[in-house]
Order: sequence, then structure tokens, then C-alpha cells
Amino acid sequence: MIGPSPRVFLTGVTGAGKTCAGRRLADALGWRFVDLDAAIEAAAGQPIAAIFASEGEQGFRAHERAALSALLAASGSGEVVALGGGAYVQEGVAELLAAFGPTVFLDTPAEVIAARLSDAAIAERPLLSGAGGRGEVEAALSRLLAARRGLYERAEVVVDGAGSEASVVLRVLSALSARGVGLSRVEVPLGDRAYPIWVGQGGVGQIGALVGLALEASSPAPGKVAVVTDDKVAGLYLDAFVEALGGRWPVVPAVVPQGEGSKDFDTLKGVWGSLLEARLSREDVVVALGGGVIGDLAGFAAATLLRGVRLVQVPTTLLSQVDSSVGGKTGINHPLGKNLIGAFHQPVGVVIGMGVLRTLDPRQVRSGLAEIVKAGLIEGEGLLGWIERDAEAIARRPWEQEALVAACCAFKARIVAEDEREGGRRALLNLGHTFGHAIEAMEGFGGVTHGEAVGLGMVLAARAARLLIKGADAGLEGRLTGLLTRLELPTDPAPYLGEEMVRRMKQDKKASSSTITLVLPGAVGAVALHPVDVEGLPALIGRLASEGSAN
Repeated sequence: MIGPSPRVFLTGVTGAGKTCAGRRLADALGWRFVDLDAAIEAAAGQPIAAIFASEGEQGFRAHERAALSALLAASGSGEVVALGGGAYVQEGVAELLAAFGPTVFLDTPAEVIAARLSDAAIAERPLLSGAGGRGEVEAALSRLLAARRGLYERAEVVVDGAGSEASVVLRVLSALSARGVGLSRVEVPLGDRAYPIWVGQGGVGQIGALVGLALEASSPAPGKVAVVTDDKVAGLYLDAFVEALGGRWPVVPAVVPQGEGSKDFDTLKGVWGSLLEARLSREDVVVALGGGVIGDLAGFAAATLLRGVRLVQVPTTLLSQVDSSVGGKTGINHPLGKNLIGAFHQPVGVVIGMGVLRTLDPRQVRSGLAEIVKAGLIEGEGLLGWIERDAEAIARRPWEQEALVAACCAFKARIVAEDEREGGRRALLNLGHTFGHAIEAMEGFGGVTHGEAVGLGMVLAARAARLLIKGADAGLEGRLTGLLTRLELPTDPAPYLGEEMVRRMKQDKKASSSTITLVLPGAVGAVALHPVDVEGLPALIGRLASEGSAN
């Protein structure tokens, strides 16, 4: 959450969609839904139409005030409350509600409401029940809306209520996020391929609700949803995720073994086969439900199947949340090196639920922390200082770090927007990776986690910067080592500094026949590309080893 969980109130003329949109909004926020009209009926023991008939509108308003007072007196928070059409426009109500959370006015045109309402729904609404036909219903709604518009527009948020239910809910979520309420939303601004990153505190139910909204609002609408995941994540979350989608689409599961070993061609062929046998079309969607391995594998499958299928990233590890799920890099490994076969394939959305981190192995949590540190080194003192101040809390309770994860996603989104295909500034995101990928390869892509290798790689990058860059911050390696130690990450790369590292670095996908480009931090926020002669690599690795021994 960006802040504490308040209440959110939905207002608008009768039939504006407050109840239906409110239920789905509550699911997406992971909050409770309250229908004020239903609360009135429960307290009175009779339908609203009966209250109007026996007590008139004045009597109904007394019931409404009592129900609203009881609701506000309760100690709950994190609630979406659908108000009756006339509740908000009563004297003093707008001012009263403002103390408990923002009100959203669903500005739904009269003609849209009239087209949506069934005859039975019209009959249930006392202010419309006398209308003789659709034209009269629309006219009555127009008069009601005109009379109340000025009062409705006092609401803190005004949202267009036309369009599909899913699109309306997504508009509300975006508007609330801009006010610091509910979910964090980060935009990856790539023109007509721009996409949102949603970050919430909930678990798989919230994730599924958000993915369902995004798919329902997308164009073209998918006919099927393929979910690529691994056997561990499937056991934890697959059934609940599918249930949260609400049965709106047939779901095609493709489950692969857990671990880096699944990022190979044989596993990729199996995923292709599952999706092709299910007759997935180019209008359908692939969901990557898992960590970085699944994101890379499913993303590459989506990029290459039928020359490109839409992709939604649902990262379930801290590392994939803050890094690999954003930016469109996909791929598989080759025996000669990591991620040597791949493609750029941007997702249409990224949905992050922090609650899934509660089941994450502590070592995998620490792995993700290395990528957060990397973002701080590149971004500057603001982000790195934040991590240093809260290091132990971040490591101990990562599922509470929504704001930090959103900040890391925003940092990466800015870089991807500037340099989508790594022709310039985006290459800075490889800080620690050239050394780190070599370490991973030396360990057979399993002895160390990706984040552990990147952490060691950053230590070596800071050491190399001190040797190769005039005026580099001589204390950065010590500062970095101290932070990584607090995050319980390894900091001693000495066992890897030898001929095998030289050989592996020469095979890195960023190496040419004569040079390899290292990403070196001259200081916090001053990270730059530094070409190194391949023939000079043995000498450099030797100097890094001797410098480490001296320290």
C-alpha cells in the first residue's frame, strides 16, 4: 500500500454501476465491499422499494443516514462502499465522508444507464419505477443527473462510468493510485505499447482479480489464457489464480520443473507444444506466473509462438518483481552462457502482489535484494539511502515493501522508456551482471542464485572502478559490502577469480572479439560503461584478486 487503507466511497446517479464496479474494485484492492442499500435493507428487514412505498423518500433518507452512521462508526478500514444514488447529495454527507476516505463519482451518461438496466432493475428503483419506456427512463435519469451533477462533482475523484465494467474499474484504480490510495501504479511509457505495472499488498486472489480486469478490458478480447508456471508455484497458487479469474476464459496450464535448469530449449519445446496443442491463437494471452526463470521462459515462448502472442507478467519472487518482469527481456540459457538466446517482447501488463512473498524461501528473498541494491547504486543516494536506512526491515518483511518495489519498477520503467533495446543507458542495468553471469556459469546455473551472483558482481565492479576510473569513490566497495552483509548476501568473490572466470566472461553476450564492456560505478549515481580489452582480462582478474587479498 502507498498509505493506510482508507474507505473509498462510490457515488453517482441510480444505475451508474456503483455496486457491480464496487465489488470488482474491492477484489482488486483486496478490500471488503459494502453496499449501503443492502445494509439498509438488512437493518429494516424489507426492500428499499417497500421502504419508499410505506415511508416515502423522507423516511428512506432517515434509514440511509442511520446505516451510514453505523458504518462509519465501525472500526473497519480497507472498504469500498457503494452509496445509494441520493446519499452523497444529502446535506453534510460529502464533508462527513471526506474524513474517512475519497469519494469517486461514476459519471455515467443517462443513455448508457438506460441501455444497461433490465426491466426488473428499473422496477426496483423507486425514482425510475414510474417511467413508461426506455425513452422515459433515459429522460428521468437525465433530469436526475442534471439536478445533482454539481453536488456529485464535489467528489475527490470523477471517473467516466461509460464502457465495460472492467475498464471503469481500471480507471478508478488509476485515479485512486494517483492520489496515493490503494494500489501503486507505474506506467512504462512506450507509446502505443505502453503498459501498467500494478503493485498491491494482496496475494494471489488480488493478482487474479487485477489480471482478469486487464484481460477483460483488453482489445481484442482473448479467447483463451495460457498460464506458464513451475511445479512449486503451481502447487501454491495455480488453482487459486485460475479461480480468481472468475471462469471468464478457458485456462491452458503449462507447468515446468522449478529452477534455472528449465530455461533450456527442451523445456521451451514442451511449452510450445502445450500451447499449440491447445490451439492458442494470436488473440490469446500468455501469463507468466512465477519468478525470473518463468518470466524469461514464458516470455520467450510468447515472443516466438505464432510470431508473437500477448504476455502478462505475474512475478512471484522479489527479484522478478523489481527487475526481470519489467522491460521485455526474454530468453533461455545455452551451455556456453546465460540468456544467450532470446528476444525483446514487452508484456501488456505486470501485476505484482506482495503477499506471495510470504511463501518465498528466505534465500530467494535475499536474491531479490541484490537487484534492489543495484537499482539504488544506479539511481542515486535517494534510493540507496532508503535501502540502507531500512535494510534489516526490508530483509525481514519484504512483503511490506510495496513502496520500495514500486520505486524500483519506476526506476526501471524510466530507463526502458529511454532505451528499450539496450542500445545505450539501459546497458547500465547490467551492473554486476557480467561478473555475475560468469559466476553463475561456473556454478552450473544452480550453485548460487542469480541475485547472489549479481551481488558478488557488484563488489567486483566497485573494485574494478577503483582500479580503472580516475577519481572513483574509493570507499564504495566497503559501503556496498557492508550493505550486502546486512542483507545477508555473500560478499567474497575470491573463489571465482581465476582463469575460469576469464573464459566465461569472454563468452558473455555483451563481449565482442576484442572488447568486453563492463558497467562500473565510479560513485553512487555515477555508473558508466567501460570497455576493456579482452586480451587484458586475465591481468584485470589478477588485479581484482590481489586487491581483494590486500583488503
